[in-house]
Amino acid sequence: MIKIAGFVLISLLLILFLKETKREFSIILAAACGIILFVTVADDLYDIATKIYDLSTQADNINTYISLMMRILGISLIAQFVADLCRDSGENALASQTETASKVLILIMTLPLFETVINIVTGLLK
Repeated sequence: MIKIAGFVLISLLLILFLKETKREFSIILAAACGIILFVTVADDLYDIATKIYDLSTQADNINTYISLMMRILGISLIAQFVADLCRDSGENALASQTETASKVLILIMTLPLFETVINIVTGLLK
């Protein structure tokens, strides 16, 4: 974590310096730093995904729900990254629209889950 914190602090200083002189380069540098950070923790994310997959194979019906949760997590992380880049570029409206679009996508993906929960509840009430 110390290496990551150091990398982020150095990147932040470079980005702040470039914002004053070459704003377009600061945006590119911010995106590159985000990608580098993601690649740095990608091995850990792979280990987590493998562990979750192992847990999901132990239970029969849980695999589809875990797959859904992982897709939702991916959408959330990508949308947050893109929205932050938009805000860094001064495009607050585009950042808000990105976040809204991701929320709509997540809601669409969870509709079958809501349907299953409603069917279970109505089945219990009968």
